[in-house]
Amino acid sequence: MIVHQVKIGESQAVNNEGQRQRTIYVASGEADLKYRDLLVHCRHRWELYVNGYLDFSICDRSGLEPEQWQRLTAGKITEADGVMILVSENTVKDEGALWEIDCAIAHQTPIVGVDIRKKREGELPEKLIGKMTRYGWEWFAQFINTLECEQESRAAFDRPYGMSITSSSPP
Repeated sequence: MIVHQVKIGESQAVNNEGQRQRTIYVASGEADLKYRDLLVHCRHRWELYVNGYLDFSICDRSGLEPEQWQRLTAGKITEADGVMILVSENTVKDEGALWEIDCAIAHQTPIVGVDIRKKREGELPEKLIGKMTRYGWEWFAQFINTLECEQESRAAFDRPYGMSITSSSPP
């Protein structure tokens, strides 16, 4: 069994024990909502890694006008400590997912693409090349640990996290 510790730094938002609560915005294309929901609703798994001091933020598009959704999403991305976007074969065709990537980059919010492609084949969004990681709690913890350094300087958001995928072809 692999156990990973996620370092929690000092900040304004602290729990009763003085540990900082992290907020991660989880993005995905419409076709990948089931994977996003699975990730977000497995809180019991996250609690093993971060002692329960990690919160997820999402913004559903359903029932909202595009401008409404973008305004709400931009606010959540700006407030988040980091953005994890689930990347499948469908992501490069999903305008909403591509907009979430652009929004995170524009707000200098640290971002990582989480590879959920079945065969690791197909196109990756251009802006996520070199910023990809695998789907797995240990890989997520690696990204979250880098947020410690990112707090001091948001300019480091271009640094890749975890597994670096540099092209759209399989390794």
